Amino acid sequence: MLKIGLLGAGWFGREAHLRNLQKLEGVLVSAVSSRSPASLAASREIIGPDLKTFSDWREVLALDELDAVIVALTNDQHHEAATAALRAGKHVLCEKPLGLTIAQCDEIIAAAGDSGKTLQIGHEMRFQRLYRHMKEMIDLGAIGELQLMWCREFRGPMRPGWRSSEALTGGTILEKNVHHLDLFNWMMDCPPARVSAHGGTNVLRDGEILDNAQILIEYEGGRRASLELCLFAPHGGDCEIGACGDLGRIDTKNQALELVHHRFDVPDRQVMQIADEGDAANFVDSSGRVDRGIKPELEHFVECIRHDRTPLNDGPAARLAVAVCLAAQESIRRRESVTMAEILGA
Repeated sequence: MLKIGLLGAGWFGREAHLRNLQKLEGVLVSAVSSRSPASLAASREIIGPDLKTFSDWREVLALDELDAVIVALTNDQHHEAATAALRAGKHVLCEKPLGLTIAQCDEIIAAAGDSGKTLQIGHEMRFQRLYRHMKEMIDLGAIGELQLMWCREFRGPMRPGWRSSEALTGGTILEKNVHHLDLFNWMMDCPPARVSAHGGTNVLRDGEILDNAQILIEYEGGRRASLELCLFAPHGGDCEIGACGDLGRIDTKNQALELVHHRFDVPDRQVMQIADEGDAANFVDSSGRVDRGIKPELEHFVECIRHDRTPLNDGPAARLAVAVCLAAQESIRRRESVTMAEILGA
């Protein structure tokens, strides 16, 4: 029996992680932490009366019985908690982003290497069937040589509370778009070289974080990816992610689970519905959208622990996604392009 603790039993920790962990065979959630008594009570309702609850996440790490922990604290606490957990001999699934700086990411990755324990980061979009299928098509040459990718998401504001704090999140792009930029890196499968971005707080002026952004990423070899985000358009949109090569293009819609494949050599257009397996589509985020990759992500974490495998979404991949986010935010601040070498210290 693999015993797991949850650091941060807030809304996401409970609804995304606890409810899905309950469904995994050979897994027992033994302990959770939260500074909120209401969150601890809600966790006991999900797991049962035998659940150990603590107000301080450090007390969870002191439990010898635990094999692994999930770090679902605010972004600013990921570095301290993940590093401490690895040094305490626990396997770690750390929610995204891995850290708020490259130095933080490097320290967590080093701690994982020293401990010999599994480190996986919560980039669940890699585990959605829609994007796994898209990745497979690209790798098999369905659109020829990949040249361009794009993501367009017009949605409502972030949830009230810590997600609206620049200090606690590390910024809108690091909090919201690290998922999409990680997908770009994964599918492009070559190093990003330079980032140019624009953004502002144009409508939601009572907040401190960006409410819109446009990002352009140049990859080595000439490939490019672009992202457009709007947080003041709560109705009528879907997260659209696409890719174009010299032989065709792929367009996807996240909520509609739709993938459209266009071929350029013949007037061919194939529309596919990429449904989820079983109950993988069971978590609804704050804007009412379904996040589908969480359960398979947790299954992957458990399998990596049991079979000593490197996770698909490992430390170095997460570090690179953080770096692209930081480059974009720096580009917005400085109003100029930023090289990845500057951010990565290469």
